[in-house]
Amino acid sequence: MATEGRTAVTVRTAGRLAALLFLGSGLITLVALPLPGPSDLNKTAMLAVGAAAVVAGLGARAAPWDRWPPSATLALVPIAFALIALGNLFGGSNLLTYGPFFVVVFVWVGITQPQWTSVALAPLAVAAYALPLTRLPVGFGLGVTSTAITIPVCVLVGESLAWSARRVVRTREELHRERAVAARLEELRRMEEAWISAVSHELRTPITICRGAIDVVLDELDRMGRLAEDVTTLARLEGRSLVREQQVSLAAFVAGVATKARPLLDGRLRVEEVPADAWITADPDRLTQALLNLLQNAALHAPQGTPVTLHVVRERRWWRFDVADRGPGLSEDIEPAVFEPFIRGRGTGVGSGLGLTIVRGIAQGHGGEVGLENKPGEGATFWIRIPA
Repeated sequence: MATEGRTAVTVRTAGRLAALLFLGSGLITLVALPLPGPSDLNKTAMLAVGAAAVVAGLGARAAPWDRWPPSATLALVPIAFALIALGNLFGGSNLLTYGPFFVVVFVWVGITQPQWTSVALAPLAVAAYALPLTRLPVGFGLGVTSTAITIPVCVLVGESLAWSARRVVRTREELHRERAVAARLEELRRMEEAWISAVSHELRTPITICRGAIDVVLDELDRMGRLAEDVTTLARLEGRSLVREQQVSLAAFVAGVATKARPLLDGRLRVEEVPADAWITADPDRLTQALLNLLQNAALHAPQGTPVTLHVVRERRWWRFDVADRGPGLSEDIEPAVFEPFIRGRGTGVGSGLGLTIVRGIAQGHGGEVGLENKPGEGATFWIRIPA
């Protein structure tokens, strides 16, 4: 478990994330060499800088971070600053080219290091940014202005991410204290790994966009912040904190779900008629999310041309929503655990395996339950019950 003041990223993950950034930045530099650039661009030197970044990325990927203390990953920062400075020195007099690379470094610092690390690294960043400008024909005043804008923005980004990551750490520690059951602790660990994997994947897009202007990079960082908030959805569903119930017209609700689901099923959706005067007490957004997860699951497994049915029936104390398909059904080995995290059906190589777990969390958040009627070779019916 992470200690107070550190982020939610392990040492090993911090090293691998740095490897991804080195490799991505080096490849971007190498790919950009044939493109038009400043007249004073030294392509031979830039080829060496790009290759050095790739080598640094491979070294960071192979390093045994688990054997070293958490602070060991900070050794990668001077390497990154040195490569950026060399790129700025030999890349010509375009000041807009290398500012985004400093943002990328401080994004990594904010995600992987404790608070105030970005502030502590600011003097080194100023030197790496400003010193190459003294050798370029950009003018002292323009160089000072560029440094005075870029580095404070980078520090602000790094400290903002570190503050957000510390909040994630505190939330996780509270969840650990509240849940003593060993199975729940294992689930939280898997959620953390899923979060790290998602962040690592999402960082590839900002690396490409960083070739543009700094304001575009900041927009992408804001999107990443929203992603970090979303990964706590599964944990919060158990406490019903995401479920906001209200009176909803059943007919209008089912019609809205069908409208959103039809593109997923390519005309195969069949919706059975529901009472026009029926009302339910539910969170329409979360219940829609759960039904769309079931319908999308059916779309993946039902053969082309076969219908998928959405049926709503009133039971004694419940409203029951059925999603039925005529696919192959579920194999007996995964049927008992189909609503557990990271369980995928046969033939499914996409997704995180959290869709049905979210369905269960939404149903339980309404005080309801989920279930499955499985007929191997004939199809499967997933259902959700919520109190009437």
